[in-house]
Amino acid sequence: MNKGKGMRAGVVLLSVMLLIQGCTPVQHVFREGPAVQSAKQAATGEGQTLHLLTSYTFEEAGFEPFEKSHNVKMQREGTSSGSVDEILDALDSSNPPDLIEFEYDRMKGLINFDTFEDLSQPPYNAVAAANRYFPGLSLERFSSLGSAELVFMPRSLHAGVTFYRADVLKENGFPSDPEKLGIYMESAERWLQMVRVLAKKGKRAMQQPTDPFEIYGLANGFFRSNGSFVRNTSEYIDALRIARASYQEQLPLGASIWDTAGQEALRQGELVMFVSGEWAKDQLSEWTPDLMDKWQVTRLPFNQYGVLSGWVYAIPKQSKNKEAAWAYIQYQLENEQRYRSSLYMSQWYGKLQPVYTTPLDTLASAIWEKEIGWRYTTLMAPERVIETIESAIRSELSDQLGLIAPYNANYFHSGDQ
Repeated sequence: MNKGKGMRAGVVLLSVMLLIQGCTPVQHVFREGPAVQSAKQAATGEGQTLHLLTSYTFEEAGFEPFEKSHNVKMQREGTSSGSVDEILDALDSSNPPDLIEFEYDRMKGLINFDTFEDLSQPPYNAVAAANRYFPGLSLERFSSLGSAELVFMPRSLHAGVTFYRADVLKENGFPSDPEKLGIYMESAERWLQMVRVLAKKGKRAMQQPTDPFEIYGLANGFFRSNGSFVRNTSEYIDALRIARASYQEQLPLGASIWDTAGQEALRQGELVMFVSGEWAKDQLSEWTPDLMDKWQVTRLPFNQYGVLSGWVYAIPKQSKNKEAAWAYIQYQLENEQRYRSSLYMSQWYGKLQPVYTTPLDTLASAIWEKEIGWRYTTLMAPERVIETIESAIRSELSDQLGLIAPYNANYFHSGDQ
């Protein structure tokens, strides 16, 4: 298999097409089409085999009802790593999947390949499904680069949240109620003051000085649709000031919940607040089983709302069973509605900022992490630090940024406008 002549070669042609089309950008709004059929109503042919490529392992027991109701045989192919390369290899193979299911973070690695169906169009009309199962969610992050195509469909989205020891906060005069604490932490100044007070008592509310950047990073991408840099804002400048102050005052723990020192700090009651995915409650119960009644969860600091992880569907254009693939998506969306409603994320779909997913996000992230990881320790003015990092990203990606810039008029929204 020569990938240079296969799926990966399509990115070159797509890039040229995007630059040409970008000369006359038009504003586009995703509109809801005819009401989407239920999983039971969706018509499929007889005796079809639906080839599903997935790294999601919790659905195997749920195949039989779908197979019986749609007269479809599921052929599940599990991935070994779920990487972008593995997905592209499968799409390039002699037996490509009819439907793929992958982790939320993989979208930026697949967005530049003109290989997926536009789910906003018939027979899918996925906007109606998105409005039903993810009310208020902006669909921009699930859209193709520089066009009006909805190429990804979320299955579930998991929020970034704040875990905290309610008893410790209450003892030190801070709100312990989740709603009240969320409001209190909207102010970066109040949040930093709380971190300082707790640190004086030997309690840590930060893992690393860069925690504020991680929080804002959950809510923001790197580029807007016109190619401008998202992170040169007053919020990121304030985040740098907080990182610098916390570093100088030695406020963070200096360890992560994912290493031995961080987990010991949780057990000893030293680390009393951290940000992670809402699923981290399961890990926390393993690390601190005797303290679980003292831990509570609230939203992110700084009035931010962000997706930390999730699962996404896409139907390849070469799929032999597109209607069956869409029927299966509807089946699982309906089947897991109760589960999604149990997630914190379900309360906040409408609060998520539109995020423009680009194939440059991974490279930009690597540059950002490298630069911000030490520049907060310098005496350079915060504004100048952010400008310097933006310049570094633009310099290293200068030959590719033109793929984004032409689309300053393309915006994506869900629902009727």
